[in-house]
Parts: sequence; structure tokens; C-alpha cells
Amino acid sequence: MPVGTLVLEDVTKSFITPEKRTITAVDKANLRIEQGQFVTLLGPSGCGKTTTLRMIAGFEFPTSGRILLDGRDIAAMPPNKREMGMVFQSYALFPHLNVFDNIAYGLQLQNKSGAEIKRIVGEMTTLVNLSGLERRRPAELSGGQQQRVALARAIAIHPKVLLFDEPLSNLDAKLRVGLRTEIRRLQKQLGISSVYVTHDQSEAMSLSDLIVVMNAGRIEQIGKPNEIYLRPANKFVADFIGRANFISVKVLSVKAGPNGASAEIDLFGQRMLVPAQAGMQANHTATLVIRPESIFISPNAADLPAPAFTAQVRSTTYYGVNVEYDLAANNAELNVVDNDSSRILLEGSNVFWSFAADRAYVLNE
Repeated sequence: MPVGTLVLEDVTKSFITPEKRTITAVDKANLRIEQGQFVTLLGPSGCGKTTTLRMIAGFEFPTSGRILLDGRDIAAMPPNKREMGMVFQSYALFPHLNVFDNIAYGLQLQNKSGAEIKRIVGEMTTLVNLSGLERRRPAELSGGQQQRVALARAIAIHPKVLLFDEPLSNLDAKLRVGLRTEIRRLQKQLGISSVYVTHDQSEAMSLSDLIVVMNAGRIEQIGKPNEIYLRPANKFVADFIGRANFISVKVLSVKAGPNGASAEIDLFGQRMLVPAQAGMQANHTATLVIRPESIFISPNAADLPAPAFTAQVRSTTYYGVNVEYDLAANNAELNVVDNDSSRILLEGSNVFWSFAADRAYVLNE
């Protein structure tokens, strides 16, 4: 089995409250992370993602299930025996140690020689663009520089798996974007299997080979970013990843094809063929999912692909690069992102809308 292959098998974590109630924080999680993959655990607060990461790291132990690293069950091992590095939200740097000594800390615990420590720390500071700052203490560094020190310290010990616990949440938006690009570059360059926890959808989409969407302790869906976005497993995933419009429709017929199922639906009296979830049945009610940027809008129906539907503009928000509209369309409320910011449709005006059927999706109710 390759180095850095991590497998969770029916991993469950339950806690007993002071009132003697049992709370299941993680419920039978199954996950396989191949060597070199970047996998993000994504979900709202309290969904179980951080508890899952802490069990992988060894800071919590599963109530049941197995955690395998390269085929070896490590579920009962202490953290220092797991060959993992961790980057914390709070950086967790030693304030009395300078950059060099913070990065060298794990290497000293591994009983590396002074010459080897000097060589590795030199490589790490170059890798994370901290050369020349080796003698500074954490208080003399910016937040971004402190996070780079924490990253270098985690990488320096050559872990099989690198763990990230919301490492960018304390940084401002612009710095977050720059550092997440840097994290992904380093991870690819080093080929380290990585598990990253965040509640930020854009962070997950930009970093990940695989996204694991969690809710109420359960894994709702595992997939590539484009799969999660375009083919969500259920309404929770569709609503949590980005934004989505939901319209109740009747399924008239279902067709199987080489790229999956399609459903012929009745949408406001028009028949349309839209990609559909497996297991869809004819003559049942289903949920049509349309992303805001997949909707076209115009004052003229002739400007749009057929069929076009009528709506009224409830609100207009100008963002410079695009304009966002809220529409009242029959019995549905629609959110639309229009990339044509050269025109602005006024609130209260009557408009037409249509959508790209191949970018919509029909979910089982």
C-alpha cells in the first residue's frame, strides 16, 4: 500500500453529556484518502469535521471503527506516533522561540543532528519564503508569516499525512487567498496526503482534489469540486455549496444514458429534459436545482434560449463585475447572477428568464 494512504472505516465518536445523554458527533464515517491527495472536510459548525480531524490526529479516540494509515490501525495510537504534521488555527507557535527554533522543534524530538536540523530548517524557510527571518520571534511576525512558520514546522518532520484545522480563519480575506494558493502549491510539490478542515466553500473548492461534505455528524457526499457543485447528492449539499435555486417540478419520464439519467420535467407548463439523480421515478414530484449564474435574464424573450419564462424583478444589486437580481417567477423566488453589468434591470420591471439545462439538476425529494 502506498505511503500516506489514510482510510476511515465506520469511524464513530460519541460523547456523554453531564445529563447522561449520548451525543454522536461523528456517525460511521467512511473515507479513503490516497497518497498525495488533498481532501477537505467541509460543513457548518457542529457538523463533526473538526472531531473527525482530531481523531485522525490522535487528539480524540473513536468510540468505534478503525483508522488505517498504510494498512496499520492507528486509532489507539498517541499523536506523536502517527507520523502526521498538523497546522492549527491558532498557529500554536512557541512565543519564546525564534523562527528557526520553532521549525526545528519537531526535528529535535526526532533526535536529528545539529547539522541535519540546520539543513532541513534552511530548506523549509526557503520553501515558505521566510529566508532572513530565522532569528525573529512570533510577536515580530505578521499573521501570514506566523502561519508560514507553522506550516514549515509541520512539513519539516516529513509526515505521511498533513492535517490543517481551519488554518486561515484568523487572516484577512486577501491574505487568505494568497496563502491558500501557497498551501496548495507546496502540497502538490511535496506530494503529502493532506486533510483540511474548513467551513469556507470557496476555500474547499479552490484547494481540494476531493471534498467531503458533512452535516450533523454524517458524510453527505464525497466528490471532486465540480461533482459536488453540479451534481449534489441532496438539497443540503446543493444549498451549502455555493447558492442554489430550488423549484418543485413534476417528473414526466426518466431516460437512462451513457452520462447518467435525465428527467423530462414539467416546469411552469413547459416540458424540459434535465440531468437527474439516479433512482428518479416518473409521475413523482422532484426538486429542480439551478445555480444563479446558470440563469439568463433579459427584457426580451427573443434574446434567450427557449423556453423563456416571465418574472418580475424584486431587487437589484450592482457588484461591478456582475449584477444580482431577485426575481418573483410564478410560485418561485429566484436568485440570478448576470455577468452583463453594462445594463441594470430596474426593480419592479417585468423580464424573461431561461437557464442552461445541462447545468441544472433534478433531485429526488
